[in-house]
Amino acid sequence: MAEFTELEISRRIATMKVGFAGGFYPLPPGVPEADGMLWRLNHTADMGGSVYPMYPFPKTAEDRAAFKARADELGISLEGPVMGLFPELGEDPASNVAAVRAELEKAKEMGVKVVRGAYGRLRVAYSRWAGNGANRKVEADRRKAHLVGCLKSAAPLAEEAGVRIAIENHCDFFGYEWAEMFAEIDSPWIGAALDTANGFSVGYDANDDVEALAEWAFTTHIKDMRMIQHPLKWAIPFLPVGCRLGEGHVDIPRALRLLAERSPAAVGLHLIVEPGWEPEGSIPEAELPPGEMRHQILDHGVEYLNNYVAEHRAQV
Repeated sequence: MAEFTELEISRRIATMKVGFAGGFYPLPPGVPEADGMLWRLNHTADMGGSVYPMYPFPKTAEDRAAFKARADELGISLEGPVMGLFPELGEDPASNVAAVRAELEKAKEMGVKVVRGAYGRLRVAYSRWAGNGANRKVEADRRKAHLVGCLKSAAPLAEEAGVRIAIENHCDFFGYEWAEMFAEIDSPWIGAALDTANGFSVGYDANDDVEALAEWAFTTHIKDMRMIQHPLKWAIPFLPVGCRLGEGHVDIPRALRLLAERSPAAVGLHLIVEPGWEPEGSIPEAELPPGEMRHQILDHGVEYLNNYVAEHRAQV
């Protein structure tokens, strides 16, 4: 792995683009959800952001052209989704080809250079914890083999389109397991959409996920979470909840530095702020009414990352 001087690291960080996970940002009163993506694109510019992750792609070619034109006008890079990557376990991994090609064509049409997908569906059945006892490892290995097969089928499509596919560690497997899968796939077009905090959701130190996946990262979710005492009696006493960057158990500066040093997409890397199951309602640690904490996490996160990038830009 290449070693960089402090100046070289700062030069890489200075190019990084900051944005937020679009659909999570609360819309102001009077803005219908149908207009939400355009409002959030414009708001990205208002916040000083420079990248916007679309989800989903605009429906028609005309809509996609108009959205791209507005992003170009604002100087904002776009990122997109890729749907249909993972057919159900037991189905032919190559049955994803048509769906993936269609998404990559939209990405290419809009000048998108990286799309993100995910396997975990926030359900145990789609995680390394599927199955019980000795059978659990068998089930996890079956799923990992399936994921590798699906992504090997997608790799030549990504190369053909010139669009990288990034897979999020999405409450499913440990970071080192994803790293093993990416190594087995062995394609420069398939890598990670590194979420800096999701490791906590599968009983793993998320900082170790960063260590394992930084060298595979094509894009990110920069997220922080902290452990609190679970409010439910007899529940496992430790509950990870979302919080503002720098206030939780993720070492954000370390994560950003590792990305600068190791990511193959470090130059211009997308730093996408995402909230993470922020405490609301009956949880005693809830600081604000529902929705307001999410708003604050995103606003603070974009400011935090913009300041981080600016500090390094000033050094070059």
